[in-house]
Amino acid sequence: MTTTQTEVVWTEPGTTIVEPRGRLALTLRKGQRLRITDLEGQQVMDFIATRVDDPDERMSAMFTSVCLNKWDLGAGYEIFSTRCTPLLRVLRDDNGNHALSGYCSEYSNEYRYGIPGTASCYGNLCADWEELGLDTTKISPDQCISVFMNIAHHPDGRHEIVEPTTKPGDAIEFEALEDVYIGLSNCPEEHNPCNAFHLTPMEVTVF
Repeated sequence: MTTTQTEVVWTEPGTTIVEPRGRLALTLRKGQRLRITDLEGQQVMDFIATRVDDPDERMSAMFTSVCLNKWDLGAGYEIFSTRCTPLLRVLRDDNGNHALSGYCSEYSNEYRYGIPGTASCYGNLCADWEELGLDTTKISPDQCISVFMNIAHHPDGRHEIVEPTTKPGDAIEFEALEDVYIGLSNCPEEHNPCNAFHLTPMEVTVF
């Protein structure tokens, strides 16, 4: 669904509990900080971002890897846009396991597990973008980072989703380097070990 961008409403500092399968749409000014805390452990949060002044310039997992020359995230790392602009900086990372790019969708779940119409991060992120008045057709898997997602890479080339290693209270914190829209999805995936088969709440704090 395509939507029309509306007047910018900036997110006030504060803390929100995002319930299992829940979502949260944010608009952050440059210099604000965002902390995502895994309250009970072993839960994944997907997020996408785009510039407020030009929503066509989106966060890019691919160009983040290219600009960092790395496949992971960590404290001090920057997250880049499709035009290689630094959008966010990681200030704190208690865990170190994150997946650059991708989100679950009802389509991938039906293909992999034979179950149609499941809840998904893609559905949540589209709802976030609709709430912000943004064009949902511009959302892409490259725009997404899955915080705390744990993927094992095997010598034969296979990759495998395994249980997260986060402990209760583990957090990752970002600083906005530009004014950004952010969509968050407390991952509802229950058909693989992504969330250890037990969906739990997450805490999101804006400073």
